[in-house]
Amino acid sequence: LIDSLSHELFVKLSVTLWAIWAARRKAIHEGIFQSPQAIHGFISRYLAELSILAEPQERKQRAPPTTTTTIQRPKAPLPGHAKVHVDAACRKGLGGSVAAVCRGETGAYLGSSSLVIAGVDDPEILETIACREGLAMAQDLNINNLVIASDSKGVVGAINNKSQGSSGAIITEIHSRVISLNCVFTFEGRAVNVEAHRLAKHAFPLGPGRHIWLGQPHDQRCIPFVFVAFD
Repeated sequence: LIDSLSHELFVKLSVTLWAIWAARRKAIHEGIFQSPQAIHGFISRYLAELSILAEPQERKQRAPPTTTTTIQRPKAPLPGHAKVHVDAACRKGLGGSVAAVCRGETGAYLGSSSLVIAGVDDPEILETIACREGLAMAQDLNINNLVIASDSKGVVGAINNKSQGSSGAIITEIHSRVISLNCVFTFEGRAVNVEAHRLAKHAFPLGPGRHIWLGQPHDQRCIPFVFVAFD
């Protein structure tokens, strides 16, 4: 049989004979009877396991796909303009806080501020107030040319369209302030709005009112004095 059968068929024959012999032995000595289907299933599973074990143990490991990490940076302001990033944070039922972080054309820190408001926890209203706080920050620094960046696309659109929704009164106040300024409101995602987001969260425990840091940030670990270049 060894000479007349291939290795694969010989293994299959040997396993089949062994399984039949084992089933016969159990029936005679232990009174355990197995159906032909059960014996056939055992043979099939056993042969499948043998084929897996017969495969080479050392397989070429696929190199993990190369991933390129893109560092997202804030967009550069218009030439001759400062850049103010704004954001808001809220605690349901308690109130909210807004923050503004201002940097010069080269990315150097100029100043930052926050406003904590008790009883106001509507995200849209707070994001609109954050844009107004950005204007206040610029006026404190005597800056006339600026870009205010928010990560709320809806609020930026409402301000640019002079919407009169739930934040209509605040938007009207914003436009009354920008008459004497050269100001642009733009949307930038949360990924590049980290500093204002951190400051908004940091400010809430400071209590209601306005808090301002001119020339020196509240914590250089959160807002470094010198910033990386704009994109």
